[in-house]
Amino acid sequence: MIKAIQLIIFLALAACGGSGEGTAVSNSTTVSDGKCLEENINFPSKLLTKQMVLKLVDTEGKELEVNGSDNNKRTEWNSRDFNWDTGRKGNFQGMELPLMNSISLYSMEIVKADNLIENFNSAYKILTDEERKKLMEQLREGLKAKLDAGEITEEQYNMSQGFTGVFAKLNYQKIDEKVGDIAIWDATRTKLNPVSMGALIVQYGKVRFKLNVDVGGENDEASKALAIKVAQSIIANCN
Repeated sequence: MIKAIQLIIFLALAACGGSGEGTAVSNSTTVSDGKCLEENINFPSKLLTKQMVLKLVDTEGKELEVNGSDNNKRTEWNSRDFNWDTGRKGNFQGMELPLMNSISLYSMEIVKADNLIENFNSAYKILTDEERKKLMEQLREGLKAKLDAGEITEEQYNMSQGFTGVFAKLNYQKIDEKVGDIAIWDATRTKLNPVSMGALIVQYGKVRFKLNVDVGGENDEASKALAIKVAQSIIANCN
């Protein structure tokens, strides 16, 4: 159902021309071979090992917990998760909760597109506040038009409204360093405070993957820096 609603929103955006808004992540056209990532896409445990993580982070003597699963029915379900306790705490809806430092490799998929860079740029637009407002207006108009035309049901339309709210908060940021063929930082804010987490989205060859990292700090800069190092390490070790 969620995939269906996302598709409805995408079609509504396309119908109203919204996909053209925003700044491209990169003008690069170079695509790497990336065969190693393709061959190991079902085994994130091979792509990101405990030894690799320990070379990049100092757990201050705390145990590094390892979780995740390989070889699932869909490659997007495969994951590799690392967590370690540093005594951090955060506030979530007025409640103080213990936080774990974390690194997660997940959402790995082989992208089928004639132009992989163009596909990435279309999926992850960097929007100004004005562009975001305009796009949201176009999206609402597109969804209403589909409802009036009988292309979607009242239930689908109502559910889409919730997803448009999430869409309005999307915040993608450009990555200055070389990471894969193209990459972007997803700094979409959560209700957790301080906001010290985010996700690095990387395209390398035909493979697209995400790294969710949270290592604390006043903002997400430390997490972003570590995510970049982890992604670079995954690619370097698989070549």
